[in-house]
Amino acid sequence: MANQALIDGLNQQLGREITTFLRYMTQAAAIAKFEHKSVRTMYLEEVTDEVGHAQYLMNQIIMLGGVPKPEIHYEPPPRDVREMLRCDASQEQTDVQNYVRLAALAEQDGLYALKLKMEEQAADEDEHGWEMRRAVG
Repeated sequence: MANQALIDGLNQQLGREITTFLRYMTQAAAIAKFEHKSVRTMYLEEVTDEVGHAQYLMNQIIMLGGVPKPEIHYEPPPRDVREMLRCDASQEQTDVQNYVRLAALAEQDGLYALKLKMEEQAADEDEHGWEMRRAVG
């Protein structure tokens, strides 16, 4: 079994990913103005990415001998599209930091494939944040 800090960290990030795809689905549904159609489309595309991240994390937790116990901290998102994007860009940066920390924990346990996947997901989240910052202008 992997170290408990790694399993706990994977569970924490699992909760964040589930919360994120719920938030993105809500935000996409709330964006009604045609002028923000590209932002709505971006959020809908990100949902698929976030679900994939959550599925991978859940699989890893189980494979490492843990039990998935995601804590979801959902709060209704802002109504203003620019504020949505700013808040989400900040959340993506937190996810980047979490994935980098998880990569380090995986390396300590000699789990190099997991380490590389956590780094890949950190890069993916970083790209999401940049897309959101570009959309804000």
